[in-house]
Amino acid sequence: MDFVKIRGKDLQDCIMQMKMKYGPEAHLYDQRVITEGGLFGTGLMAQRMYEIDVGVPEKQNSKERIERKLKDLKELIKQKQRTESLPESGLVGIGSNQSLSLAGSPTHSSYTARKKNIESVRPFSERKRRQGQSVYEIESFEERPVGLSLAEAKESFLEPKIESPSKQKEKHPHIQKLIDRLLREGFSESYLEEMAVTLEQRLSAVDLTRYANVTDKAVTYLEERIQVDSDLFSGTPRGKRKVVFFVGPTGSGKTTSIAKLAAKYSLHMGKKVSLYTTDNYRIAAIDQLKFYADAMGLPFYAAKDLRKWKEAILRDGSELILVDTAGYSHRKSENLEKLQEFYEVFGEKDHIETILVLSSTVSKDNALAVTNAYESVGYQRILLTKLDEAEFLGSVVELADTIHREFAFLSVGQDVPFDILNATKKILAECVIFPEKLKGIAGEVFEKTV
Repeated sequence: MDFVKIRGKDLQDCIMQMKMKYGPEAHLYDQRVITEGGLFGTGLMAQRMYEIDVGVPEKQNSKERIERKLKDLKELIKQKQRTESLPESGLVGIGSNQSLSLAGSPTHSSYTARKKNIESVRPFSERKRRQGQSVYEIESFEERPVGLSLAEAKESFLEPKIESPSKQKEKHPHIQKLIDRLLREGFSESYLEEMAVTLEQRLSAVDLTRYANVTDKAVTYLEERIQVDSDLFSGTPRGKRKVVFFVGPTGSGKTTSIAKLAAKYSLHMGKKVSLYTTDNYRIAAIDQLKFYADAMGLPFYAAKDLRKWKEAILRDGSELILVDTAGYSHRKSENLEKLQEFYEVFGEKDHIETILVLSSTVSKDNALAVTNAYESVGYQRILLTKLDEAEFLGSVVELADTIHREFAFLSVGQDVPFDILNATKKILAECVIFPEKLKGIAGEVFEKTV
């Protein structure tokens, strides 16, 4: 094992240099912050840099030895060719005349063809070491090629060997402990394997001695993977009205989530908000949303037909329209196609977005089926509900990362209007690594604007 030092502007730069120069088998052993330069040797205005100690396996630093072995192999092949061109009965001694008597002796004539002068076929470096010695050996009766071909030598010395999965490097016990737990909580093996590799790279040997360091670094890793955007007006061009359709399966929590957002944007942020519903199947859902609209003094309209729906839209002077939709089964695509008729009513002054409302209590397979089914409506953000009822969030967080979707809001209870939070990377990552935090999660508190 060879040890080298690498300097860089930050730790990530040092690790990148390590991987580029020495490959994946190099290991980080220590890290420190140093200063370089300074005014007149005083350290004033010195540049702050990072320095790491890297262990490099010997085979990663053996270019000269490989070249020497290749040279020996070439020499070996040449010697073999010269040996084969000699008469089998003419074995020549080195530094002695006894070989002539041996060759001419009747008792030795039967096996002289099988005798080889080992010295004549030794590699160049070995002959240099043994120079001056006369050595005779009797090889086996079986004739076989000597040495390797150049092609075999290249494969043997230059190409890295890929270890079988059973021989792969074992994970640190603290990392393995975390990975095993997250696997039971819904993550996939491939996702966790990628996480484990990153944790191994980012944690020093000292950091790995404490399990808390591993979990904290796992939170940081997930924060980098999770994407959030909690502004309903995000991406809305200036001068356009924002229209948001909330879609999702029955029971996902669309109606109460819309009521919470309406209160947040109207009472707290002072926006002009209107509530609409396309759900003509459940009278209770219509009455529920109307009750919330009346309590907050907001316009409410239930779509009976497209003509009246369009008239209401044209008369509406609000800045934000929140649309509740029927809880269609994600297995029936024809139900989703009906939504397109409502989309077409809006004009050029409207900026339309669709948000998928997904319960955090559904199974991994069901969540995947729902996200795939609603792909046709073009949603980019997810409103995650029922966090107060969930045991773990791992599968949902991995799913959103895999399909490249952002989290918008987190519904954490039934209390309108308070039990809703802006989705943040920190909250989601901590709830994944520390699921006990789901039990104490609470919504935000705000007061009505004047």
